[in-house]
Amino acid sequence: MEVDKSNFRSVILSSVNQLNEPLTFFNELNLGRRSFNKVLICGMGGSAIMGEFLSYFQDTGFAPLSPTVPVLIHRSYNLPMGADQNTLVICISYSGNTEETIAAFDKALAANIEVSGITSGGQMAELFQKNKIPWVKIPQNIQPRMSSGYQLSAIVKVLMAYGLLGSAAQAALSSLPEKVNPSSFENQTKLFCAKLHNKVPIIYTSQNNFALAMRWKISFNENTKIPAFCNVFPEMNHNEMVGWTRSLGPFHLLFLRDSDDLPRIKKRMEITAELLKKEGLPADFIDIAGQNPLEKIFWALVYGNWLSYYLALMYGIDPTPVAMVEELKKKLKE
Repeated sequence: MEVDKSNFRSVILSSVNQLNEPLTFFNELNLGRRSFNKVLICGMGGSAIMGEFLSYFQDTGFAPLSPTVPVLIHRSYNLPMGADQNTLVICISYSGNTEETIAAFDKALAANIEVSGITSGGQMAELFQKNKIPWVKIPQNIQPRMSSGYQLSAIVKVLMAYGLLGSAAQAALSSLPEKVNPSSFENQTKLFCAKLHNKVPIIYTSQNNFALAMRWKISFNENTKIPAFCNVFPEMNHNEMVGWTRSLGPFHLLFLRDSDDLPRIKKRMEITAELLKKEGLPADFIDIAGQNPLEKIFWALVYGNWLSYYLALMYGIDPTPVAMVEELKKKLKE
């Protein structure tokens, strides 16, 4: 019986090429020609992670993709305190029907705050057009969690249009498919995922790489349909690690390690892994590949997708559908 009914594997193989797909920018002439002192990304799940990626570029000093103002992230309804006339709000929803993001959009519109958006259609596309909001349309017909390339390309277009990123941003995206080839490490991950069979993955990484650990968590949750959790160094050393004194389930620890991590973070990871192995916990280090932060992000995205994909096949699970999410949305409408 075929398990991968929607050919999820082909989506992983082509995921990096999303960065070079042409995208349509609607109502670009309507964007506000003024300065901003911050960008607020409003979104849920994989859409909110676009904000994490931008912060990651800023924290790691990757100039081509570092906006010239701070980036904040809002994962809920309405808007946070501090959103004002000096804020550029970017509402991101792949489906265009994310109710939390629509609520944030409505709040920004009512407060006369500059707002832009990214979606593939749905209610948000209608709202953007009705209100003449600048927005970028991304392709439909894939799962939202697999649209990171489209979403990053779209947010770069928006930020360049507002003068918050330079032309080097587009050049950085365009060159990436030559640097990250998903097929080159498919077999490696296929073999590794056997270690995770019947285990709950726990991903640990540095604070700088939180977005990557979170993306892996999402992949295990939605692709493999299993629980997964993540945390960061050094915070986990001050609390969570003590909880492993009594492990109450079948876990496997994944230490996502970066050659650019601070020396003290590297040492913390090594000592923590040693201590937790003494408690009988299986643990592996996975070294992030890539010559710069953009390459590292997409290498990690693909690696996590391969792990969760092949683990899903081991369980006889189709990685594409997210039935529980769809059921929740249906019940919320009742």
